[in-house]
Amino acid sequence: MSDTVLLHELVVAVTLPLNNNDVVDFYRTNQFATLDNITSRLNGLSLIKRGAYALEPQVNGFSGGQLNVTIDGMRMFGACTDKMDPITSYIEPTNLKNITVKQGTGSSNTGCNIGGAVDMTLMEPVVDSAQAQIASIAFGYESISRSKNLLLTLGLGNEKWSWLLDGVYRKNENYRVGNNQEVKFSQFEKTNIHSAIMFRPNKQNSFKADFLMDAGFNVGYPALPMDVSLARATLFALEYQHKAKTQLKAKLYFNEVVHIMDDSKRDSLYFLENPPVGKSDSVYMRMDMPGKSSTLGAYAQLIVPWNEKNKFTLKVDNYTNNSVAEMTMHMRYAGFAPEKPMYMQTWPAMLRNVTGLFVENNTYLNNKLTLTLNGRLDFNIDHLQSEYGQQQFSVFNYELEKTQTKLVKSLNVSGQYRFDTHFSMLASTGYAERMPTIGELFGFYLFNAYDGYDYIGNPYLKAEKSNFFRLDLQYSHSKLKANLNQSLSFIGDYIMGATNPNIQAMNFYTNGTRVYTNVLTARLYSADLQILYSPLKSLSVFVLSKLTLGEINKNTPMPLISPLKNIVAIQYEKNSWELQAECESALAQNRINVTYGERVTPAYAVLNVKSAYRFSLSKVAFNAGLGITNLLNNVYYEHLDWGRIKRPGRSVELYLKMSY
Repeated sequence: MSDTVLLHELVVAVTLPLNNNDVVDFYRTNQFATLDNITSRLNGLSLIKRGAYALEPQVNGFSGGQLNVTIDGMRMFGACTDKMDPITSYIEPTNLKNITVKQGTGSSNTGCNIGGAVDMTLMEPVVDSAQAQIASIAFGYESISRSKNLLLTLGLGNEKWSWLLDGVYRKNENYRVGNNQEVKFSQFEKTNIHSAIMFRPNKQNSFKADFLMDAGFNVGYPALPMDVSLARATLFALEYQHKAKTQLKAKLYFNEVVHIMDDSKRDSLYFLENPPVGKSDSVYMRMDMPGKSSTLGAYAQLIVPWNEKNKFTLKVDNYTNNSVAEMTMHMRYAGFAPEKPMYMQTWPAMLRNVTGLFVENNTYLNNKLTLTLNGRLDFNIDHLQSEYGQQQFSVFNYELEKTQTKLVKSLNVSGQYRFDTHFSMLASTGYAERMPTIGELFGFYLFNAYDGYDYIGNPYLKAEKSNFFRLDLQYSHSKLKANLNQSLSFIGDYIMGATNPNIQAMNFYTNGTRVYTNVLTARLYSADLQILYSPLKSLSVFVLSKLTLGEINKNTPMPLISPLKNIVAIQYEKNSWELQAECESALAQNRINVTYGERVTPAYAVLNVKSAYRFSLSKVAFNAGLGITNLLNNVYYEHLDWGRIKRPGRSVELYLKMSY
């Protein structure tokens, strides 16, 4: 089910409204917090870290192809075989109106999946003659990485037409950890710009066009052997909405992602044993790895109230994704002429077309009980466009058909019972399947820096399946709000890599080769607790605890599962002043999977403090802030941090925002 955020006056389910200061202040570390800073504090959501940029979202232990990550319901896919460019990396908080985090199999509005969905709704222009012009500019600085940040928002509007422009520029140098050690290759630079224009001829109908461009340059990944010279996404969308008793939303969109990995700034010298001469040979090897993914799609969603007690939703959608990833290796033995470049397609050129049908009915039986039933069908067509890809897989005796089709499905039911005005319970269960990703099907020698193995796809993989159960308990009072969630997933045909000793490693530095395969069973359990306590109008205490447990087959720990994590924040606000202290902590993770490269992660606790002051001069509103993260300068890392790369040490953060 959906992530729930508790406000001072009401309970808002499904979405986190980023423009609501009462909630955002508990999630943002400062005005220039990235989307990663915010999502890491959301209910059920964790982040897999490979560097200081583009952290990969994980919902209750599910990640990658097990989740749907969308922008305004639009499908977009990364172009990196190493998952260095999740879709969340191409969005900035200034672009967003809200975030929706849904958990479990019932989150199939944007596609069949087994783990959940994250949807990021883009900010819309304000159609209001009373607010004809808006403008804001902000500057920020973080000492630990000498980070420079610039934010800009412009808007014009009247009763029918409106236009919005927002963007961010960021430049970070290498950061330092608590012992003052520099983390090399942790730098990045990025530019983000979003523009939207809306025409509303009347109160019921609106037309909107969106353009988004996000580009990262010189991005380092200290936990990986490769960096990124360019990570760029562009998005175009046209939307029509009819808002009345019967609601209609239709969208046509196109997006493209270009991702270029290279190791030109890394040490590429290797020493290989040469038994005939009894000494080591020096070998230099450099790799270029560009990838590209483009998606053309459309959807139409109709919401119709049958009667006073029933509301029906029908959605039809289709998208076509075209993707390819390449690798060229340049190798030279010391003292000899360079060898000819070696070329392969790590993702063979693939076209995937998915047509989906989603239906849902909400039934309000009485003031206490509400039932929801939804289901989805996705018809998937994979067309292998690359003859080269077919030839590559022929060495493993795979006979690849150029076209494969598969139907996946989802069916879910939930019920909410309100015991009284303060206490309610939501129970849900469902079944869902999900298609293997292109990398899982056709990936060719994809190096995994976490366990040190090359991974090869398996075109014969079955769809992953999940039986899902969830129970939410919610309490809401004037001074105290609490939400306790528990969920359990039984996964069949779980997809993971299995070591194949018969396939030799291709690279000098790998431990061997693993092939994606279906494991019989896996289980995931998660529990999340949120508490918001406001004993005084000016004082609030927010608590978030989240726990995930996972195992494969019988009692084998699932890799990349976070231990119990807690966040406690105390906020005091009086007149124009705001003060907040925060403690983030996690227990040690001793339940590890050694086979997949895991080691025990120690517990940690980090203190953060921040302050803000708001004032006005003439028609200009100012918001100034000062904060310190990792106040005690602790040296620590989290369990999902690849390579055990340490987190930043003490950092002083400054910002100044001016709005008109």
